[in-house]
Amino acid sequence: MKLASYKATRTGLQGALNRLIRWRFSGAYSHTEIVFEPGDGVAAYMPFGSCEPDADGAMWCASSVALERLPAWSRYRAGKVGGVRLKRIVLDPANWDVVTVHTDPFYAIKVFQAHEGNPYSWRLVAKFAAWAVAMGSTRQKACSQICADMLGFDDAWRFDPCVLPVVVRPRGA
Repeated sequence: MKLASYKATRTGLQGALNRLIRWRFSGAYSHTEIVFEPGDGVAAYMPFGSCEPDADGAMWCASSVALERLPAWSRYRAGKVGGVRLKRIVLDPANWDVVTVHTDPFYAIKVFQAHEGNPYSWRLVAKFAAWAVAMGSTRQKACSQICADMLGFDDAWRFDPCVLPVVVRPRGA
């Protein structure tokens, strides 16, 4: 299993958000994904029963997104905009930094399944932007929060897209 951190900039509104997130956190990343690989043992949980890359090399990735539609195979809120989803992504090194994480893929996929379709957490984004916004309990998830949840971290809402890769990166890497 891996953690992929997005370092590129998309076009339009998403690109503006990429820049804003990186600026706010003084870091290189604006988004995170958990990547499931062949050999993780969770192929049966994938939409098409395989963790093998597709013909384009895209891998199954789990996260939460703000402005994308949830895929048709999503068990909850399919077609709705924003939320926790599983998607195939080509992890081009020009756009993504990828690091191996040592955690239980079965735990990660179970956490994903428990939150699949939950709405995107604009509230958490606001909390990162302004200290006065209270957190509390919520079903909503931001990308770094659901990834930290899948990695088994306590208080996953504390992790932003720039901090999480630093925490999981091996020392000296």
